[in-house]
Amino acid sequence: MMIMGESAPYPLVVELWYAEAPDLDDPRLLDALRSLSPAAQLPMDSVVVPHSEGPAPLLTVIMRGSPLGEGRKALPDVSQTWDWDDAEGALANCRRSLLVTEMFGEARTPRERWSAMSRVVAELTKLTHPIVLSWPQSQRVGDPANFAADDLDGLINVRYFSIANEPGTVVMDTLGLHVFGLPDVQCHFRDRKPGDIAEMLFVTGAYLFRVGDVIEDGNTISGPDGDERLVCFHEPALLEPSRQVIDVDLGDPYAAGRRDRA
Repeated sequence: MMIMGESAPYPLVVELWYAEAPDLDDPRLLDALRSLSPAAQLPMDSVVVPHSEGPAPLLTVIMRGSPLGEGRKALPDVSQTWDWDDAEGALANCRRSLLVTEMFGEARTPRERWSAMSRVVAELTKLTHPIVLSWPQSQRVGDPANFAADDLDGLINVRYFSIANEPGTVVMDTLGLHVFGLPDVQCHFRDRKPGDIAEMLFVTGAYLFRVGDVIEDGNTISGPDGDERLVCFHEPALLEPSRQVIDVDLGDPYAAGRRDRA
């Protein structure tokens, strides 16, 4: 299902942060990456890892990130990282980064793209020991010790916002699926446990990542309480960045905001 106004896929980006960035010329790095792709090479100041399987070329590219302060380069924001209490403390030790991005991913499925990228990030993490992993497209940072190839935690982030002029009202959403041209998932509610809603949103987001935008307007999904059936509709996101989302309606008395449902 393609939604009018839906954005095209963006290149995936992961940033690995260090006190001092590793040397891309280190032969151990190229050897490790050639265990994933024998065609990995070091042209100029970047490492290129081709992924030859599939109908179209797909490249993962590793390059040095800009130093802090150069061109407004700043440390990642930790305000939407909810499961790592020491994230800000870890970032305080970071000064340099490696940027990992992709090229020519448009013709690949989300799973193919993330598998290629995450395997490279996992290999880099094992060899170079970054202090922090940052997913700028999902506004999350993570502990590298908890990262594994194909792990969606970080690729898909669940955000939490209280509404200043609506006491007790919360908006939660996923961020990250828009990178693939897929809708994220949001919920505008009150009087429910945010942890339960977060789990529901993440599970739904992971399902969309695996199978695509298959939830039609008016379809239902299971709620945090196994007996609940919650109605879903595509609509513009309540929160930035501007994008299409699937809104999950908790129904009375929990739903917040005005909804015009036929």
